[in-house]
Amino acid sequence: MRFLLLSRDGDHPIGSELAQMGHEVVVASGPEVTAATISLVDVLVVGAEQVREKSEWFTRLRAQIRAAEVSMIGMAASLADEELSPLMEIGVDDYLVAPFHPADIRARITLFERRCYAFMRRQSHEESARGEIERLAAIIQTQNDIALAGLDLEVVMRLISERAMILCGAGGAAVGIIEGDEMYYRVCTGYSKQFEGARLPVGSTMAGSSVLRGQVMRTDDAERDPRANFDVARRLKVRSMLNVPLKRDNQTVGVLSIVSQVPYAFVDSDERTLELMAGLLGAAMGNAAEHAAKQALMTEVASIVTALQESQHLFDSFLNNNPALAYMKDESGRRVFVNEPFRRFFALAPGTDVSTIPDEQLMPPETVTLLSEQDDQAFKSGQPSVSESMIPTPEGEPRQFLTYRFIARDSSGRRFLGGVSFDITERKAAEEALRRSEESFRALIEGSPEAIFVHRGGPLLYVNPSACSFLRLKASELVGRSLLDFIHPDDRAAAAGTLDGMLPGRTSLRVREVRFLPPDGGVLTAEISSLRLVFAGQPATIISARDLTERRQIQARLVVADRLASVGTLAAGVAHEINNPLAFVISNLSFLTEELHAITELLPPGRLSELEEVLEETNEGVNRVRLIVQDLKTFSRGDEELPTAVDLRRVIDSALALARGELRHRATVVKEMSDVPLVEGSEARFGQVVLNLLINAAHAISAGQPDKNEIRVVLRAESDHAILEVRDTGCGMAPEVLSRIFDPFFTTKPVGVGTGLGLSICHGIITGFGGEITASSEVGKGSTFRISLPAIRKSKLKTALGG
Repeated sequence: MRFLLLSRDGDHPIGSELAQMGHEVVVASGPEVTAATISLVDVLVVGAEQVREKSEWFTRLRAQIRAAEVSMIGMAASLADEELSPLMEIGVDDYLVAPFHPADIRARITLFERRCYAFMRRQSHEESARGEIERLAAIIQTQNDIALAGLDLEVVMRLISERAMILCGAGGAAVGIIEGDEMYYRVCTGYSKQFEGARLPVGSTMAGSSVLRGQVMRTDDAERDPRANFDVARRLKVRSMLNVPLKRDNQTVGVLSIVSQVPYAFVDSDERTLELMAGLLGAAMGNAAEHAAKQALMTEVASIVTALQESQHLFDSFLNNNPALAYMKDESGRRVFVNEPFRRFFALAPGTDVSTIPDEQLMPPETVTLLSEQDDQAFKSGQPSVSESMIPTPEGEPRQFLTYRFIARDSSGRRFLGGVSFDITERKAAEEALRRSEESFRALIEGSPEAIFVHRGGPLLYVNPSACSFLRLKASELVGRSLLDFIHPDDRAAAAGTLDGMLPGRTSLRVREVRFLPPDGGVLTAEISSLRLVFAGQPATIISARDLTERRQIQARLVVADRLASVGTLAAGVAHEINNPLAFVISNLSFLTEELHAITELLPPGRLSELEEVLEETNEGVNRVRLIVQDLKTFSRGDEELPTAVDLRRVIDSALALARGELRHRATVVKEMSDVPLVEGSEARFGQVVLNLLINAAHAISAGQPDKNEIRVVLRAESDHAILEVRDTGCGMAPEVLSRIFDPFFTTKPVGVGTGLGLSICHGIITGFGGEITASSEVGKGSTFRISLPAIRKSKLKTALGG
């Protein structure tokens, strides 16, 4: 309560005790008190001496006190009549007598407060009958106002706070909302306005306790109620408080509070009123929350619908702008969906109901049968599948399609067959063209006489048959190995750049000559070049190797042939030069023989036989020289001469005569010659062959033991062929040597002794005239060379014999 103490003593004991009791006390001396001051206080405390003075300001003050209906307490120095009478005259409600002990002051003030509150309640009860109806009308009006306010909780909370404060006669009202462990004062009115927006721990206030317990809590005097927060109450000068929990959907969400600075300010009717107001606010909050939830749901549904519409639009745009033909069928085979490319392909008008169009109307019967089988298989298996098929256009143009089939289900679980068909006609044509190109390319590589090797910077990926023949290995033995493994170590550094492929900015590398080393021995010379291109879908390097070995052999043969031609020409010249003086020698020997017989009688006995023996030996030597000259002339005949009928016996005799000097120190020569038909060829060339075989046979036998070794020359007829064999008892040949004796430049003789071309040339001569030459040998037992030449035909034989 607010007290105005009229006293000249600023430290009057009554004022001090009232202040300690928590009341608001104003001390004034008298004249400065005005009507405005009186209107602000609840109780006036005045002394008897001030009343007795009957001063002008006090007379005026009494009128203001009656108008303001302010209670008065008097102060008397004693219980004497002269002290109490002035106080009774002005109608004090109670009085205090000196000395003013604190206990007496507190007791009298407490009794005074109760009398005042009891009086106020009596007045209230007198008016309650008519006030109850007015309050109910105000609550109904508040409900209508809430309906008009709509769902704006801020407006509703402020409206209910103000109405509750007015209906209950409170000085302040507040709406607190629970947020976590705090009470958030969202709306405050009256002198609680200063707390709007404040946050306090839920358990630190009586309002919080009301929320936690879910009960209405009322205090008549915050100064004496331990449940109240004294600090907050005193700061707001709150003495009475009423808290009602706010409930929404049977859950406590906050509190509606009213406060008063007067003790015992609220009665039971105020409690009921505030519960009604809290119910209205809880219902409004529930409606707002439900509306917010509905709005959120509607917003979510709207966003979902929008998203579905956008997704459907995007899906339709994707399907209709996709080049693939898309469709969907139910389990009865009826189409329930097709995209725009499907309609365009089958020339279906927009809006046409495809479910009524059977497949037979769109495609030929054989196509319908095939596609139906594929659709049924997809339905039965339930698994995705891929197939190719030909579907003609309405104009009859065949088109190849790749179709992906899959099973789709709707929300009810019904199965549908989805299909997406891609037109692969151009791709199939390109694949076919590529296949033909690859076949042609592979055929070109496979049939190339040059060795082809393919790699990607390391192991070989592919080799053609010529490469296998070149290195005398199988393809499986080459693939996976590096080509450098087969190149001569001295040539690998130079060949590496070529094997790596073309240089940047160049289409190919220059041709390089390298030497190869086949695993079975020997050296092969080849020209290699490289080219970069796509092989099996990826970049690769193709190495081409041209075998120069045969070229080198041919070149060597040409050199040897040129030398032999020179030797032949020289031999012919020498034979001619020897033949002329030889004729004189033969003629003179014949003349000497005749003359010797003419002078036989003139010679001493025995002398004639000696001279005849000398002449006979001389004739024999001359005849041997003549035969040698004749054989040289036969050997030196050129290749340009035409094939003639050849008697092989003459050829053998001539060759033996020429080789006699080489043979007689190594072996005994045995001839087994039968009658054989004439053969077609060149006597000189056949002589060259036989001479070569005899020389080789002699070289296979060590010199010095001719009586222990034998060279047998056999000539016989076999069917319509003449067979000539040269056998020796020499050292023989190993199988690996025997397999290569006819290879050009292959020789077992030391460097400088043989060229390795003799038997190769012999092979070429015999096969050139339609014959065959073979060899057999066994190490330590000797070798046999066999020549088979076809007999000359009778028609040619008559021509050769001149008739």
